[in-house]
This record gives sequence, structure tokens and C-alpha cells, in this order.
Amino acid sequence: MIMAIGFRDVRSEDSFMITRWKREPYIKKMALDPDEDIKEEDEAEEIKKYVEGEKEGEYKIVQVDKTGDIGYIRVDWMDSRKSVAWLRFVIGEHRGEGYGRKSLKKFTDDLFNRGCVRIEAEVYRDNIPSQMVLEKVGFKREGIKRKAHFDGEDYIDIYVYGKIREDL
Repeated sequence: MIMAIGFRDVRSEDSFMITRWKREPYIKKMALDPDEDIKEEDEAEEIKKYVEGEKEGEYKIVQVDKTGDIGYIRVDWMDSRKSVAWLRFVIGEHRGEGYGRKSLKKFTDDLFNRGCVRIEAEVYRDNIPSQMVLEKVGFKREGIKRKAHFDGEDYIDIYVYGKIREDL
């Protein structure tokens, strides 16, 4: 049974937890560059940019009753009106338990209710779970960036997903 999902603003002390999630081999393979060196100080600097308003976007920690912090959802605004967002999300150790779908639905519905017109995301070809989550919450596959990511062995496609307010 899925408990209540909520969000809180990211804080500087979250850099350790986010670094831990991003260093997981599964997350690295499904969402990052295989040669990327994930450093806590880099994560802390990125968080600082959001906290201090230097970066236009929202960076939230996903929380679940009795489980605590389980992941993050982050959007960067692609326009000055804050109506088009680029989405990233990670669920840590609790992947596959339905939290990604439920938290993404709740978060994106809130963005649309606040005036967002479009949300887009990119997913590596082999990241079937994230593709399924996006599709279950109403995102449409809109295109393919062919051979746009080197996965450590080969160049693979990146799928582009989008959801617009009318899709609700």
C-alpha cells in the first residue's frame, strides 16, 4: 500500500543523500553519463543555486509517510514566464514500489494548476521503467534524439517526452 506522498524544498544537507542516489550503478546507467564523477560538493553547489534563486526552477525532495526521503523531482524553467519546464526525477532505494508514478503525477498536476503549459523530459532508450512511469502519468513520446548518448559501450537514442496542460 502506498502511503501519502509529499514534497519539501531541497536543503544543503541533502547533498549527501542525493550523491548516494546518483552513485548507485542503476541510476548512473539509466540517467547519467557513465564517466560522470558524482561528487557531494558538486551536488551541494547545485542545491545552493536553487536555494539562493540563482537557478530558475524547483528542486523538491519526495517524502513518504513512515519511509522518509525517497527521491527527488527537479524542474528547470525553460522560459521567463515559468510556463515550460524540463523535468528530472529519481527514486532511490524504493524504486519499483509505485512512488515514482504517484509523486510525478502529484507534482506535475500541481505545476499545471499553477499555470505551467508544458513539461518535457528525456529518457535513455534502455530506461524502460522511467518511460512507463512517464506514460502512465500522461506524457507522450514526442520524438527521438538518435544516438545522442554514449552509455559506455555504444551510442543510444534518447526519447523525448512531453505533457501539456490539455493532457490532464
